[in-house]
Amino acid sequence: MQSRWNKFLAVSGSLENMTAFGKELKANKEVKGQENINQTIENIKLSNVSFYYNDTSILKEISLNITRNETIAFVGESGSGKTTLVNIIAGLLPLESGEYTIDGEMINNINLSSLQKKVGYITQDPVIFNDTVFNNISFWGTDSEINKERFWTAVKQAAIFDFIDELPDKEQTVLGNNGVNLSGGQRQRISIARELFREVEILILDEATSALDSETEKAIQRNINNLKGDYTILIVAHRIATIKNADRIVVMKNGEISHVNNFYSLIEESKYFKKLVELQEI
Repeated sequence: MQSRWNKFLAVSGSLENMTAFGKELKANKEVKGQENINQTIENIKLSNVSFYYNDTSILKEISLNITRNETIAFVGESGSGKTTLVNIIAGLLPLESGEYTIDGEMINNINLSSLQKKVGYITQDPVIFNDTVFNNISFWGTDSEINKERFWTAVKQAAIFDFIDELPDKEQTVLGNNGVNLSGGQRQRISIARELFREVEILILDEATSALDSETEKAIQRNINNLKGDYTILIVAHRIATIKNADRIVVMKNGEISHVNNFYSLIEESKYFKKLVELQEI
């Protein structure tokens, strides 16, 4: 009995942790509305949106209106709330207060899965699987004529067609684990092609070029500029050169929007933005 009791004591802490974790998951279960987004998203509107991590305020009274096929960039110091804001737009984080509507429908009424199917999210370090190029981009889609056409359309849009066409087995070439045999720019292009293959409407790029060298960054930026006007593009960036051609640039500071305008107007309006431009010698 003593031996059994000692074994129980050894795992009792884990049992308590798992029980508490299970309760936390149930208490914070994602709430999904009943309305599916079946039409093209024309307008995204945030009104007085705030967000907290525990008791720490991250976003304060954010109001922003985004129309279809706009390219919006978000700049600001680390911790200013840029990524949190785009995560709320993508439906990954719930609102603490304020209103978020898509084409006039409140986010609480919307089935988040139908929203997230329309959103492509490209991060700084994309995941590449140890599988063929086709499977990496199509996510193991069937080898049908429709999927093949979508595949080649996506890789052309992402400007990686020439690279794939020169591979020994073309789209059936197996990539190394996590893209070990790819350059940073090639991995990012495959990541972009993956989202375009899904036929998304909103592209989010969160520091997607910050880990790349300047030449590769410029090449990726040209790809993004080619997509401008065809997708609603949201870019989180530290390097100002990558967002120079955005329709509007949102300057954030301490969880608030300080200025919103195009590149040249912001140089005149925002001392912080002008300083960023001068420091990066643009």
